[in-house]
Amino acid sequence: MSSDFDKNLIQQVINSNEFKAWLISRRWFGDKLLLSNLEFRIVIKYFEFISDRIFIIVITVEKETYTKSYFLPLIYYHKITDILDPIENTRQNIVKLTENTFSKMLIRTIPEEGQSNVFPVNLIEAEYCLFFWKKLFFEKEISEFFPSMSLNLTLYTDQFQDEINMKQVQNLIEASLYPDRFELSLEQLGGGNTTNLLFLLSIKNLNIPNSSPISYVVKSYKEFLESFEPRILFVLVKNKFSNAPKIYGTLKFHEKDTIGILENVPNIGNVGDIYWNELNNMINRVYKDLDADYSYLDDKQKRVELIKENCSESLKVSEQIGIQIKYLHKAMILSDQIQFDKEIVDSVEYLRNYTNKLNSMITTIESKMKKRSESSFFKSPKISSILIDIKDIIEKFRAEFQVPQIVIQPVHQDLHMQQILYNKTNGQYQFYFIDFEGDPQLTPEEKKNKFPIEKDLGSFLRSLSYIKFNTLLHLIEEKIVDPKKFEVPEEFLFSLYFRKTSKITQTHKILEMIMKLLNSWENRLMAKLFDESLNLHFILINYFTIERTLHELDYELLFRPNKIIVPILGLKEIVDKY
Repeated sequence: MSSDFDKNLIQQVINSNEFKAWLISRRWFGDKLLLSNLEFRIVIKYFEFISDRIFIIVITVEKETYTKSYFLPLIYYHKITDILDPIENTRQNIVKLTENTFSKMLIRTIPEEGQSNVFPVNLIEAEYCLFFWKKLFFEKEISEFFPSMSLNLTLYTDQFQDEINMKQVQNLIEASLYPDRFELSLEQLGGGNTTNLLFLLSIKNLNIPNSSPISYVVKSYKEFLESFEPRILFVLVKNKFSNAPKIYGTLKFHEKDTIGILENVPNIGNVGDIYWNELNNMINRVYKDLDADYSYLDDKQKRVELIKENCSESLKVSEQIGIQIKYLHKAMILSDQIQFDKEIVDSVEYLRNYTNKLNSMITTIESKMKKRSESSFFKSPKISSILIDIKDIIEKFRAEFQVPQIVIQPVHQDLHMQQILYNKTNGQYQFYFIDFEGDPQLTPEEKKNKFPIEKDLGSFLRSLSYIKFNTLLHLIEEKIVDPKKFEVPEEFLFSLYFRKTSKITQTHKILEMIMKLLNSWENRLMAKLFDESLNLHFILINYFTIERTLHELDYELLFRPNKIIVPILGLKEIVDKY
């Protein structure tokens, strides 16, 4: 079948507008707004057939001064059943694969016969299929040719001394040597809502009766760049940090890490689920009747009692997570390697540069808002004034910071609540930090930089504010707005904060009382988060909280313009406070 395809044919296909539109629909594909008009070119940088039906390409997306490359292994098929393992041949899986397939009809001319015929091209990202993983990891006839294809699969054994992790790696090696003895299964993780493709690959040894499968997280790094996560996970293993996934191996393509094989850490969910569920359950218990008297929420002690009664797990997690973040930062240090060591920098120069960076972000956001002026949110001068005020606040923070030096080091960079998984055994929590790929808003060069530990804490604290305002928005949507009147929850929330009227309705009074409870919840949890042994600078935490909120605002402008009210209110809180 590979004779039907070559690099030139694939180049023709991927530069069609149909393929470009399909590409933009991928969750991992960046800069969607910039490229939404499809006026860009796709160039194949590398092309390799690794097996019949499977080829690996690296594409470069080009537009004027813009360029970005992606790792894109693909499988092509006529009938989808041709590429399915028997265990995958279910209606649900076939529907999912079909929905993710790019399809196009091509006309092929056979010069010798002087005839043309029409044939279909069906392409799917190879990572979705066991067919790909079996060929890549467990077919010796293919792996023998890896060097000629600039592929390099490395499984780590030397870094593990404990029996459990040694067994995990040895299981992979044995399955590659004797694939007929093993049965594989595949499950997508993250519901497809991840910036890289994540799958759970489970391997069962058929020669051991009643044995349980051993599972691994296989992660496809879509941007074709130097990947930071494998190196950081390697450092964490070296420092015997148990609260992050172990890395068992990597696949490099042309010297770039493209696939990581990671430990499947046991987890119930991410810590954001705990905060969100308890807060929403508390608000639903409190708010039951539009005509009820909620004046009791004016009493601070009553609010504290409600939080203790309804958010006990959130309080417990907050008390522990600050200590865990401290241990994480300690484990990211390798003093004998300069890229993983601490540094001391001059605070005046550091904050001057960071202030300029934040001001530049604000200017870019203001420009995007002007281009999207059709939205009522963006027309309000009150929102514009918040961005102006934030610039003043940033300058105020810079002027007030009197510490002459700042300690910087490797940090997570993107530490929000969904990046911390948790498990619970006999009432005890176990936390796992994931996704060490750096701040997605930073350039590859910027990701190499070191930061104060306050960057991670500011990012995590911002999650509390995000949950708080989304909870309020959810309450308005469920119980306040009238769907028959086509009322928009975001508009209602906007009016609550920005369109004050002389007439204060009962609904406004209730929401103000609810907001007092939400603010008490946030303050209570913030107080629990800080480990007293940490030498923290709260001005820096505020700096990085603002940065995180601006990143959120930029994201919502691009992908969910109606949701910008949440980061806007986060910025407004900072302005009102300072």
